[in-house]
Amino acid sequence: MNRAERRRLDRESRILGWVEHPSPKQLGKGTGWFGELDRVYRQGNDYVVMVRNVETEWGTVQHACMRNADNTDIPWIEKQRIKNEIFGKESAAIEVFPSESNLVDEAGMYHLWVLPPNFKIPFGLKQ
Repeated sequence: MNRAERRRLDRESRILGWVEHPSPKQLGKGTGWFGELDRVYRQGNDYVVMVRNVETEWGTVQHACMRNADNTDIPWIEKQRIKNEIFGKESAAIEVFPSESNLVDEAGMYHLWVLPPNFKIPFGLKQ
């Protein structure tokens, strides 16, 4: 993401109630993928979304992990709203349910993988 896109997102985030906070990476906290999180957004006391970039064979994918203040289920429509507000309405993201051998379930968070701009998911419900 270039500087102009970051500024646009920062402006939109403030308008939509998202405020950027220091990340684990900036604070020098955490290990593994958690320590790579370089952006943190908070919407009031409702939601926290932490983001890192991951280089893949598809290009740069943004890993967004999110949770709510109550650490309870986040309905699909809320995840869609959060994705739209932080990454843009035309961004595509997937939520993965891994094989048990690849499961990491330690933080009580939901994980979205925001695909590169203009990436077209080759399946879906809309024809």
